[in-house]
Amino acid sequence: MVERSNRPSALSATPGLALQPQVTFSDDNSRVSAVLPTGESVEVLLYGATVVSWKDASGAEKLWLSEGAKLDGTKAVRGGIPLVFPVFGTAPEHAQVGSLPQHGFARTSRWEFLGKSTSESASGSGAADLTAKLDFGLSAAGLDAATKKLWPFAFNLIYSVNLNRDSLTTSLVVSNDDDKPFDCQVLLHTYLRVKVSCLCPTPVVEAAELMGYLCFRISAMSRSTALTMHRMSTR
Repeated sequence: MVERSNRPSALSATPGLALQPQVTFSDDNSRVSAVLPTGESVEVLLYGATVVSWKDASGAEKLWLSEGAKLDGTKAVRGGIPLVFPVFGTAPEHAQVGSLPQHGFARTSRWEFLGKSTSESASGSGAADLTAKLDFGLSAAGLDAATKKLWPFAFNLIYSVNLNRDSLTTSLVVSNDDDKPFDCQVLLHTYLRVKVSCLCPTPVVEAAELMGYLCFRISAMSRSTALTMHRMSTR
């Protein structure tokens, strides 16, 4: 992203034209936010291109973010929508990604904000634009020397976050700009905020924490009984 000291903090709608989504940069240029005319919003941290907030028109948050999440670029964000590339977990036996840290480097790299686009259907129709598409980019040129040594390939990533009134969609385009092939894995590791009590298959025969994850073993099917979790698990 090109740094300009006199850049406006928001891209406002032109008077007389249809209402447009508002795009705002944080004071320290660490994150980008978009708000639809109807109130829905999304916030993306440039560190890792991590979506850290998605709210509906009432302001209700739809993503979970750990209270201990670091948003200052010192470590990968715990929660939101982390972007995993080019390896999921670790693969020590794989020649190309065996030396990379867990989940690769995309979630711990500084991405470039490429810009915002609006829906073609709203353009020129006089109606309010109820979508906002934010694009972010990462290439080999944006990696530090240490990461380039671990991943010596020319590549380009285009990550798009599309906010609508009733949904949030994401997509990633991976381009191999090198003269040799590379293997890669991609994952959008979404943490959704859900209510603690919900209608679930029941009864619960066993509930145990396995490898840090709260797991349930279900024996019978019923829609009439609510399963209530009496403690939270953040793993």
